[in-house]
Order: sequence, then C-alpha cells, then structure tokens
Amino acid sequence: MAFVKVVRRGMLPQEWAHLRYGWIKRGIIKKKYEITELEIKDVLQTGENTYEELTPYRPLKRGDLYFSPDGTVFIRGRGVVPMSLRNEKAKAWFYLQTAAEMIVKINGHYAGGLDPNRDRILLGPWLEAGKWEFTFEIEGYNRSKPDDERNLDTMNLRGCRQIFEGAYVAELEEGLLSLYYDLTLLLDVADCENFHEEYRKMVIRELNHALDLVDYDSFAGAEEASAYIEEHIYRNRNFGGTGTVALVGHSHLDIAYYWRRIHAVQKNARTILIQMRLMDRYPDFKYAHTQPYVYELLEKYYPELFAELKEKIKQGSFEPVGAMYVEPDCNIPAAESLIRQCLYGQHYYRKAFGITVDNAWLPDVFGNSWILPQILKKSGVEYFVSNKMSTWNDTNRFPHNHFLWKGIDGSEVYACVPPTHFITWNMPSQIQENWEAYQEKETGGQTLSMFGYGDGGSGATEEMLELMARFDKLSVMPKTQHMGADEFLHRNLKDNQKLETWDGELYLEMHRGTFTTKSDLKAYNRRLEFMLRDTELLSLLRMRQGKDYPQEELNQCYKMLLLNQFHDILPGSHIHPVYEDAMKDYCRLEEHLQALLSQEGDSYFNTLNWKREGILFFPNEKGGFVRKGERGYFDMPDRGARSGGEPGSVLEGDGGREADASWLGISWSKTCQKETSIREHAWREGASLCVETPFYRIRFGEDGSIESLYDKRMEREWAAGGFNKLHLYQDMPGIYDAWDILPGYKDVEFPFTVEKALHLTFADGQAAQFTALLGTPEGRSAWRVILRLFKEDPGIEVEHVVDWNEKHRLVKAEFTCNVLSRELMCDTSAGYIRRETHRNTSWQKARYEVCHHKWCDFGEKDGGIAVINEGKYGLGVEEKGFSLSLLRSTIRPDILSDLGHHDFCYLILPHRKDAVEAGINRRAFEYNVPLVRTPEKGLGFDFAPLYLQAAKLSEDGKFVVFRLSEQDGLRGKMKLPFRAVLMNMLEDVQGEAREIAYGPFEILTVGMSVEDFLAGEAAAEPCSG
Repeated sequence: MAFVKVVRRGMLPQEWAHLRYGWIKRGIIKKKYEITELEIKDVLQTGENTYEELTPYRPLKRGDLYFSPDGTVFIRGRGVVPMSLRNEKAKAWFYLQTAAEMIVKINGHYAGGLDPNRDRILLGPWLEAGKWEFTFEIEGYNRSKPDDERNLDTMNLRGCRQIFEGAYVAELEEGLLSLYYDLTLLLDVADCENFHEEYRKMVIRELNHALDLVDYDSFAGAEEASAYIEEHIYRNRNFGGTGTVALVGHSHLDIAYYWRRIHAVQKNARTILIQMRLMDRYPDFKYAHTQPYVYELLEKYYPELFAELKEKIKQGSFEPVGAMYVEPDCNIPAAESLIRQCLYGQHYYRKAFGITVDNAWLPDVFGNSWILPQILKKSGVEYFVSNKMSTWNDTNRFPHNHFLWKGIDGSEVYACVPPTHFITWNMPSQIQENWEAYQEKETGGQTLSMFGYGDGGSGATEEMLELMARFDKLSVMPKTQHMGADEFLHRNLKDNQKLETWDGELYLEMHRGTFTTKSDLKAYNRRLEFMLRDTELLSLLRMRQGKDYPQEELNQCYKMLLLNQFHDILPGSHIHPVYEDAMKDYCRLEEHLQALLSQEGDSYFNTLNWKREGILFFPNEKGGFVRKGERGYFDMPDRGARSGGEPGSVLEGDGGREADASWLGISWSKTCQKETSIREHAWREGASLCVETPFYRIRFGEDGSIESLYDKRMEREWAAGGFNKLHLYQDMPGIYDAWDILPGYKDVEFPFTVEKALHLTFADGQAAQFTALLGTPEGRSAWRVILRLFKEDPGIEVEHVVDWNEKHRLVKAEFTCNVLSRELMCDTSAGYIRRETHRNTSWQKARYEVCHHKWCDFGEKDGGIAVINEGKYGLGVEEKGFSLSLLRSTIRPDILSDLGHHDFCYLILPHRKDAVEAGINRRAFEYNVPLVRTPEKGLGFDFAPLYLQAAKLSEDGKFVVFRLSEQDGLRGKMKLPFRAVLMNMLEDVQGEAREIAYGPFEILTVGMSVEDFLAGEAAAEPCSG
C-alpha cells in the first residue's frame, strides 16, 4: 500500500494564539475621530535645511495620494479633542499611520515623531490649559523604500507615492494594549527554539487559556487575561535561564546611504525627538547617540530641541557616545584623518556639553585598521565598540567579544564586539541569541545587546521599553539590566585582567569590494588629504610674513573631508545622488584649498621633510608628455635646484628638454637584442617589443603587460609570467553588490582586445612613453595603457586612461613575480603591515582581498617589487605576487557606479634590499605629494627621520602643533631645536621636553609656542636623531 501523507486541516495551538494576537492588535485603537482641517504642500529639499516650494498649500483628505519619490512635504492642520476625552483619566492621542518619516509640532512645540514603527503621539502635554483645540505642523520625508519594514501595518503604505490614511484624535484600549505587549513578549519566546522546549509548550498552553477569557467583539476580559498570564506564566519559576545581558538603547544613523546627507538633518532631529519623548514617559530610559556632527546639526537647525537635549544629558538619560566626528570608514582614511575625526569630535563634545568621551562607537564600519588603537588611546579613548566582525564574517568566527585590542605600535584599548547585530527590537529571542553567541561568558562580564531601530535613525520604541519592563518576569530568560553605554563599558571591561589580547588589524571577512568601489571618491580623498596637509603647513609659514592663519576656514575644510569619509560614502556603498554630492563637496573643497595655497611664482616648494630623490613631473606647455590631461616634462628634483632635507623650495627649470633619447634601446625579438632605431613602430609577427634602459631590459606584451623585466643592476629577472597584466573578471557578488568581492571572482574572465599594440609615442633625454589601446568585449569600454620609462630613475610608471561602460565587471592589474616570499608588505599610512600570502588556514584564505594605502611590496631579503599608487586601495593577495584592483562596475545601490572617464597612475619600483632599507615609503610620499608653486622658505628644521604628518595651529591658537610619525618600525630619540610641549592628539599639554623618545610606528604630537615660532627660533638648526 502506498504511503499517504497526512495534511493537517486544523489549527495548531501556536497558530491559534497568533491569530488571536492579531485580533488583539486591531482592537487597541478604541475610537478614532478624524481631523478634516488639513493642508499639504510639496517642497524640494535643496540643502541641509533649505527647501524650494513646488506647490502651494492645498487641502489634504483621506484617500489622497501624497509625497513624491524620496520627496518632502509640509502638512498643517487643526484638530479638537472630543468631549469624551476631556477628563483627567482619558488619554487623547494624535494618530497617523505612515511609511514616511515625520517630525510633528503641536501648538508650536516639538511633540514627537512618526514613521513606519510609530503611529501616535500623546496630545496631553501639548494642549494649552483649558483649551481642547490644537494646531499641528508636520515635516515629512518619504523614502521609497523605508528603513525598517518590520511593521506589517505600514508595509503596504510604502512606495514612491503613498495613499493618505487620514489623521485622527484617537483613544486607546489601555488594558488591551498591556495585554498586547504581554502577547508580543510571550509569543516571541514560544517561537524561539533557543528556549527550553517544555517552557515554550507551557507558554502556548497557558496563553490560549488566557485568550479564551477575551470577548473579541467588545474586547471585554482583557484585564482578566492579563491577570491569568501574571498568575500562570510570569510566576512560574520551574524553568531557569542563564546569563546576564546589558541592554543599551541606541540607533544607528547613516548620515548618507539610501538617502542624501542633507536628509540626515531631519533624520537625526526625528530620532532625538522620539527618544526624548520616551524619556518623558519612561524616566528610567537611557539612550546612547553617536557622532558629534549630528549634534552640531541639531544645534544649528533645531536650537529648541538642542536646549532640551542638553538638559537630558545633564540628567544622565541621554548619552553622547563615540569620540569621532562621524562614524568613518576605518580602512581608507589616512592616519591624520582619523586623528582629526577624534580631535574635532572631542572638541565639539567639550564645547557643547563639557565632556570628553572615552569610547569610539563604530558598530557598522567595514573592518578596522591596525593603526586605530594608538590614535584612540592618544585621543582620550579607552573603549572601542564595533559589531561587524562578530556578525558578518563570511568564513571564520571572530574569536572574541570582549578583549584587548593591541595596535601597530603596541597601544592597547578595551574592545567590545557584541555577538549580535547592532539593530534589534529588544525581543527575548534576540537577547537569548546574544547570550548563547557570547564567547566570554566566564571572563567578560555582561554581554552587550543594543536595541533600537536604525540605519536611518529612529531608535527605541514604546514597545521595546514595555517588553523590557517584563523581562524579569520570565524565569527562562538571561538576567537583563538596562544601562547606559558608559556604564556597561566601565563595569565589564575596565581593569578586567581576564581579557585576552588581539594583536593585529580587525579585518572584516566581507565587504572587500569597498576598497575599490567608486574609485573617483577614493582618489579625490587621497589628493585632498595631502592638499590639506600642505595648506596647513604653508599657512603656518605665511604667519612669519605677518599673514593671519585661516583657522576657521581650514577647520571647515577638514570637516567637509571628514564628513565624506563616512562609512557609506567613501567606501562607495550608497545611491548615486550621494556620490554626486560628495564629488561636488570635493570639487568645492579643492577650489577652496587652491585659493588658500595661492600657487604662484617661479619656484616649487617641497612640503616633505626630506630631500626628494625620485623623478618628478613638471607641468609646462612646452613639455612633450601629457600626464593625466596636463602637458609637461619629467626631470630629477635636484636639477639646478634647492631641495633641502627640511620642507623647502625646488627651483623650476625652463621646460626645455634634451631631445637626445640615445639612452633608450628598442628591438623586436624574443631575446631583446638592441637595435639602433628608436622610431620602429610596427609590431612584428612572432616577436615582442624589447626595450633597454640604463636599469632594465624589458620584453613587453602587445597589451602593455611585461613578459620579462630583467634588472641590470641586480642581474636578475623580476617577472614570472603575467606582470602588470590586465584581467577583466565577472563580478557578481549578489545582494551586497557595491560591498563585496567574492572569492570565486576569477571563475569567469573576459578577454581584452588589442586595438593598437604597444608602441613608442614620445621620448626625450629623461623619459620615454609607450602606449597600447585596448577594448573590452563588444567594444563597451576603451582602455589606453601608457607606460613610462626613465633614464635616471628605476621607476616604471603606468597610466590608465579609461572610458568605462561595464556592468558587473572587475579589472585587476596582476603582478606575478619571480620572488620567493610568504609575506606581502602593505602600507597603512602610519607604518606597514605584513600579510601572509600562503593559504594554509581558513584565516589566510579569507584575506584574498585586503586594503592598503600608498604602496605594497613583495620581496626577498636582498630586493623586491614595490607598486606605489595614488589612490587605489584594493589589493589581491596571491602566492606569487599580488593584484591591484583598478575598477569595478556594480549596480546596487547605484546603477551608475564608476561609469565614465577614469585616469589614474601607479609606479612599479624594483629595488635592492628590503622595502624599509630601500626607502619605499618615502618614495610613495613623493609620488603622492606634489610640489607646490610658492616662494615660501622652509620651517628651519626637518624632524628627521620621522615623517612630518601635520603642522598646524592648535585649536586654542597658542601653539604650533607638529605631528610626527615613525613609519619604518624603528626606535630612537630626537633632540628638538626648540622649547617643546608634549601633547596628546586632542592638543592637551602633557609636559615639556627638548628631547623625545619614540618607538616603532609611534605617532607623536609636539607643540611650539606661537611666539617662538614667529621669532623663528632655531630657524637654521636641524633636529638630531
């Protein structure tokens, strides 16, 4: 007899409880009184708090379409509290269901916020004494896709346009609401397999008994049902839970992501307003809010709310956290940018609230550089909080939740990587999951569970607080305690001797594509970081000429750069309007800095604090080369010029170049025998283009790749196959398109076509240029490869000029090296990190794409290959070399991502000895920091062998601040040529010294009085190391 599957036709007890739970929810609104005096107008938000009126006010009634795609509306109206609610016991509510985000004022006061998770605001506190009429004003912003789609009642309202469901004065069934919260809590427990099975069965059984007491027409019996639950479930202590969990209210606020940065003004104000209104109703509620920048916005645009917020902070209910100005990406920004995040963030907190925050709160960043602990420690930060490594790794489970994080210089900070996501809605199942995933149960104290909706702000809800008040009644749950962020960190991490140490970067095994996506932003960011450095330095030097230091202008310029280093802007994980805003910001910033630099005169200024050695490109209309769209010539820096070891000037030549290119030899063969003619252009069948310089014999492929790179100085071959070889891969990472590069990205490769083979285009007495023209399949993209060889410099410059029109493609330049090494050295901007290239373990296999800064180096003890870039961060780790990620073309969340024209360069630099001894780091600075056309004289001292990372006026105007960075892993002492004060990175004076000691990779901050600086003390005296 055949098996017949039995299909259940009846309803399970759990399903029956859920069905009646839905009926209870629909009965919470006892009665609604529609407000009919409503008007609406559409506006276009044009700035942070500026609008262009699109329509005048018009009547608004239930059933009307309102909002435009990602648009803003202003609504105003008048309502009246009905007679039945005009007594002390009754509570009247302003009720409006929406999938938009709204800030509501009642009778001129900020009363609350509405969004997909909140549909009512208590009216009583805002009514005038003895008056029952009220006016209201609403500012609403509509995201076509709401941030939080967990409320089924509002999901059907979402869309580019919405149907207005009406505005009402409402009365609630308070007893039914309390029962609803009980059911929400208990059904979540019953549905969660992490809780004891017998307890869950008991909950469903007793819930159904309780729900039998309710009349679902009148909802009579709700109080009896609540009493039954209290007696038979909450008082049941036959089951015990384990663990202890700290609950911290928080809302993650992306200042730009699926919305433009201008919308963060209202998102932030709505979030803060909602949390303060919860504090009014729940006095024990505490909430932690990050990013000094958003507090600045509130102070500027909502001064009334800001004044109220300051009182909440004094009371201890509202807690500013996160020392950094915004929550930046922590891979791509250079060390000085991360320092300025702390400097400007902490100084704002001091000015606004009189506090210095001792934590960095970065829940959503995509990994963290090894340089960060030192920067945090010297910026007053002892505690670091970030979530991604514990919840998003795609290969390995990060082994700690509470630990000590040791930085590249040996500095340590306490670190908390909570075991679950930073956005939760405070459900028992989420708290239980947190405790079960917590890895320091025996040593780390309480585990941290953040609760509150986020990404676009919003935060905690009434429901979350009501559930939290019931947690102690559930014996099966871990013990919970609501507290502030500061209390949690100090109670569980401070002086905890049992914590283990993680020494290294916090590499996220996901979102590896963010090192490459939106390459224009990354290149612009790099250029502006160095431009700000130069502008501050030259502004100091001009003070000696009697000019004012533009402190406020420079601070605003820096803050604009820092804003655009936010972790969903600089990494490229955002919609196209965010990209357009960032590029406009960068353009304005560059123009402003150019004006401050005021480049003029007949000489160039070297802002680096050592003598340049590498070849330089000098813009000049007489030059025979075109580099990045600008005509000029190449020459060595000391050609008849001054180039001191301190920041100083380099005289410009006249642009006349020696035409003799006899230093260059060209042949067409497999053996690279030299021929006399350098003007041979034809690519000969079966032969390769061979070029000889004073440094190399090179055999090129017709696409510009290098088949052989023989070093005449070292008598060795560097290439072992595809070297500087372009590869075009299919790049389809799935839902996190802009974020990810998957490990199998090499599975599908598309060929480049050679439209015109590599050929000589120009040569003079110093440089020679070769060009190849390539195309992608179906001719979608045009790719020009330019290679430059030099007479007196061993560098090989590669320029790519690209018209990019691809979808889901990744281009890499791969370097397969004739080098035996198991490590790849990578610049971090404040030292280097050695990354293993073999794949013995899953940890090494997962790091197939990493972040680096100006250079990487693959070498042996006596020599290696360095590649120096000017704005590329993604790096593929290979066993026989590496690959530089050049361009991607993702479509989500920006279908136009990276499309268009690109022009970028990098320098291939074979060298003797290891990378440190060869001075690769210095050469990388030279490649990235251009000379400045200006007649200024130098500082008078050079700080050798440290890198002058920044020179600026202190925030209080009393000192000239020098930031010095040891970048080679060396220890030493330095005598200073002036009376110095030692500072932390917040510019707090911590002592005096004429000599400083430094350790490997240490960053030091010293100050010199403005008076001594202007007097030119020790102007000709060098530092001695």
